[in-house]
Amino acid sequence: MEEENTYFGVVDYVIFALVLATSASIGIYFRFTGGKQKTYKEYMLADQSMPIMPVAFSLMASFMSAITILGVATENYMFGTQFVAINASYIIATPLACYLYLPVFFRLQNTSVYEYLERRFGLLTRTCASLAFSLQMALYMGIVLYAPALALSAVTGISLNWSIASVGVVCTFYSSMGGMKAVLVTDVFQSLLMFAAVFAVITRGVKDYGVSGIFAAAREGERLEFLK
Repeated sequence: MEEENTYFGVVDYVIFALVLATSASIGIYFRFTGGKQKTYKEYMLADQSMPIMPVAFSLMASFMSAITILGVATENYMFGTQFVAINASYIIATPLACYLYLPVFFRLQNTSVYEYLERRFGLLTRTCASLAFSLQMALYMGIVLYAPALALSAVTGISLNWSIASVGVVCTFYSSMGGMKAVLVTDVFQSLLMFAAVFAVITRGVKDYGVSGIFAAAREGERLEFLK
């Protein structure tokens, strides 16, 4: 039997190129419109003029990285659904953050929490916290970038190094060119794509096996674990 070709077809490559081109174009658009990213307020704070929905989508997208799409699905398949218990902490912590912490930073009009740390505890505390966070994000972003590049390499046949470069360069490009406005709008675009992909998989699964069939298979595989 001939080995099945799992790589992209022509249409797939065109769609993939359009996704990267659209993300890059958003950065270019905001680089040459409005204030052209010439002020700190526009570049870092999106001129404080963005509507609620792009900001909300961007916050949501920060919790929906490739680690979530690939890692959580794998975790549930391999070890069961107990992982979803983590959502209980969000139900408790999110209202606390919204009504106790965020109003403080909003009243101070700080760009970041590090400004608050300097005002409250001094420059040394701000520097240490900033360095610690930078180190954490350098390690974290390596995994976040590696995961989609690994999936991209598997379905396109492109080498892993080129996959990492293509994703990383485009993300760096639109972020640096378009500032926070480009980041927010691109997050909306990418969030819609992620949810469309997730719901496409769910729809296909329900169509092929039905809801009862899916849960029956999960039960047989001892994956329905919530309180163990």
